[in-house]
Amino acid sequence: MGLFDAKPAQKVEKSRYDKNWKWIKPGQFTDEELPHASLIQQRRCQLLIHSRIYYVLDENLIADSQFDKWGKELVELQEKYPDIASRINYAEAFRGWDASTGAFLPLEDEWVVRKAAQLLQYAGKDVRKNEYKKVQQSTGKQGIEKPKRKTTSQQRGNSLF
Repeated sequence: MGLFDAKPAQKVEKSRYDKNWKWIKPGQFTDEELPHASLIQQRRCQLLIHSRIYYVLDENLIADSQFDKWGKELVELQEKYPDIASRINYAEAFRGWDASTGAFLPLEDEWVVRKAAQLLQYAGKDVRKNEYKKVQQSTGKQGIEKPKRKTTSQQRGNSLF
């Protein structure tokens, strides 16, 4: 084989369905179960992301009525298909969940944090501005204060430094 006959190496992609992948895997559900499993997973993800946006980032991209609608639908699906619901990501977090609030869901989950930030970015919202407001509210300060310089009598050590 000549030098120029060599084929470029093929990229080896890590399978999205390895043991660390959180979502529905091929063959995990029957053809009859898959539509219900997909909808349960979709609603859980939507509720997690929008709960983080609302409770942690102090923003709102959907109406409360939409959140309530998704929540009630998820509760009904989980009650109707408990076996399917128990085999989908975030099953423990949504066990016994009644759709009354999303404040106690795993809002610091790495995937949830990343997706909420992406969604806010797509919506043109500045997350950092809201985090800054929250710090101001918690400290009671309306601006950033510069540290005061020490007077000559308060300085220690060599005055050249």
